[in-house]
Amino acid sequence: MDFAIDSEQLLQWMHSALLVIVVFVLLVWSWLFILRIIHQEDEKKRNELQRQWRQFLFECCANPQAELPERAQIKQLWQDTQAFLWFIQLWSLMHRYVRGDADDGLERLAEHIRLERQALELMRGQDVRTLIATAIAMGDLQKLSPATIRRLKELTQHSSSMVVLTALRALMRNDQTIAVPILLQLKRFVAPERLVTIAKECDSRYLIQQAQKILLETTAEHAVYLLKVLQGVNAPLSSSEAETLIRHFKSQPEATAQLIPLLDHPHHLPLIRRLTQSAELSIRVQATRMLGELARNKQDLERLWQLLQDSAWWVRYRAARGIFSHPEFSPDYLKEQLTELADPFARNMLMQVANEMNLEIIDA
Repeated sequence: MDFAIDSEQLLQWMHSALLVIVVFVLLVWSWLFILRIIHQEDEKKRNELQRQWRQFLFECCANPQAELPERAQIKQLWQDTQAFLWFIQLWSLMHRYVRGDADDGLERLAEHIRLERQALELMRGQDVRTLIATAIAMGDLQKLSPATIRRLKELTQHSSSMVVLTALRALMRNDQTIAVPILLQLKRFVAPERLVTIAKECDSRYLIQQAQKILLETTAEHAVYLLKVLQGVNAPLSSSEAETLIRHFKSQPEATAQLIPLLDHPHHLPLIRRLTQSAELSIRVQATRMLGELARNKQDLERLWQLLQDSAWWVRYRAARGIFSHPEFSPDYLKEQLTELADPFARNMLMQVANEMNLEIIDA
């Protein structure tokens, strides 16, 4: 046939195609082999670089006047971003375990290699991992430049909560007068318990003074958020500060309820006693719990017995626990009170809480 393909010609085409495939595979294998060699060489150089800088770190910890790296070595570290990130993370990690001369040695090394300047350049990017690593390192430096402080303040508005936390921590360790106002302005972005660790690093009196200004101006929702942070810090409130905040939160029961756990000193007892009479359930529950923790005289014990007959289950529960924890509580006193206690719900609550606390009582 005119259109039939000669078998010999077909075999030649197949042979050519196979040859092309073999050559292509060999080229791919060769390229992969070359890449592997390059990778191994890079890995070898990076390992050697890390070994050298690990040695510098150890020597500076052991001897603050140890010999510092040469300019060529510093330049080599700067040129390898991944190696530099590895270095500042190890540098920060060692800061957690050393004090005194060793800490001074690490600071001297950081100053010599201009760690802050190089870290600031990396902080201008947007890679989250890089921002976190550099912000952590900035928090371990003894002194920061105005440019670094400005960048850290910008990072407290970042979309990543981890970036926000590490930047805020760095600012707090450098200057609490800058960090505290930023911390207090954060609005339901970072979980309160995650801010507590950072807030604990500043002076508690300064924190509460600044917080009171914000609490008197902000929304009820934000006030509740800040009060949760202050609870974790256990910030001390004076009687006048507490009274001012209670008056301000008069129409904000949720904020008042969050404030009560901060009233954990005996000088707040007059205010606590008053709050146990609130019409708001959340306030009564918290005030009853705090009264049970602070009560020391017989009048407070009698007030707890009255609260034991409250219509709300949680108020009765907190009152019962307060009664059993009171210094003047005794089996004889309990027996005397039970003879006059007609409320069946109150009696049941006493039995329930006594069972929880492994106390043996006999219902009269």
